[in-house]
Order: sequence, then C-alpha cells, then structure tokens
Amino acid sequence: MRIIASIQKVLSRFLLRDGNKVGDEVSSEGLEVFTYTGQKGQEAQALATVKAEKEFLRQVPSKLLPLYVRMEQALARQLDGSEG
Repeated sequence: MRIIASIQKVLSRFLLRDGNKVGDEVSSEGLEVFTYTGQKGQEAQALATVKAEKEFLRQVPSKLLPLYVRMEQALARQLDGSEG
C-alpha cells in the first residue's frame, strides 16, 4: 500500500506586516505565521517575519498584490539585473 502525502491549498487570507490583506490559494506550511480569527469569524494568517513575508510574496501571483509591493519587486529585479 502506498500513501501519498499532499498539502491541500485552500483560499486563505494573509495579513502582510504593513496591514494589507491578500487572499490566495497558498499554503502557510513552512511560513512563520500567527493565526487569528477576525471580527467576522474569518480565519487569517498574519505573517510574522520578514523572511515569511518574502517567501509568501514569491508564491502569490503579482496581480493579487498591492501596487506598492509590485513596484518594489520590479525595482528589486531591475537592480539585481544591473549588478551583473
């Protein structure tokens, strides 16, 4: 008998460190998060560290991110490319 482990991805709400909320089908496994229940009874994952937030942002499609995050990512990519 063979057992295959899988991580189920469900739509989750994540709270960025600046207070913005992002919802996506991203697993919180391996990320440092605090789980809490909001006023409307919805569960959310607050990203606890810079490392957790960076890893989360790598997993989320850019169209779901706040504009300022997309701009920061574009600038970082441009700077990384110009240092070669």
